Amino acid sequence: MRVRHALGRVRRSVALDTFDVFVRPVGDADATYETPPGYRLAWAAPEDVARCDEHHTQLSAEDRRLGIERLKLGHQCVIAFHGELAVFSMWMNPRNIHVPGQFKRRLRADQAFIYKAFTSPEHRGRGLYEAGMHFVLAHLRSVGKRELLGYAHVTKTVSRKGLAALRFQSLGTFLTFTTPIWRQTFVSGKLRANLPLAPADPRRLEVDPSIATPR
Repeated sequence: MRVRHALGRVRRSVALDTFDVFVRPVGDADATYETPPGYRLAWAAPEDVARCDEHHTQLSAEDRRLGIERLKLGHQCVIAFHGELAVFSMWMNPRNIHVPGQFKRRLRADQAFIYKAFTSPEHRGRGLYEAGMHFVLAHLRSVGKRELLGYAHVTKTVSRKGLAALRFQSLGTFLTFTTPIWRQTFVSGKLRANLPLAPADPRRLEVDPSIATPR
């Protein structure tokens, strides 16, 4: 009985996750964007991130602290405000596509990567995700960037639907196999060909503190 319970716990703690990396060209039509009525879009200052409410942005106190550090490193965060309340946030990395502990590649100078987008439950269905994306695309066009990249787990149907509506196309797939003591990433040939650059960090992947390093 104890052996069966132990084996059951092991099976439940082993996971295979599949992600697609998506890309969208930045074009002339991205020069302008529209904001849904009653909202305001802006690039976040450190004090804006510090004031984010976890319920409305999914940013915990630790996420907010790390977010402020990322801003210092050149990342950017677009926020949708409803009055003075942040009800949508989406982050952008100008140098790497980076899914911590799973996948990391260096971007070309004309690319950027979006990640960690979240809309407040009370403000969904009002086009904030699409508006935030168009806000980012307009900015990228103004600074001469040519491509915007994102990613989504195969089960994230809402995210994938939003990316498809914005005409993102898949660059390829990566899979992560995770156990309690080990994680391995497998990258498709298509994705490897489309993102050939090694990460700027000499380590292939950033250590995920929740996963023990194999000896």
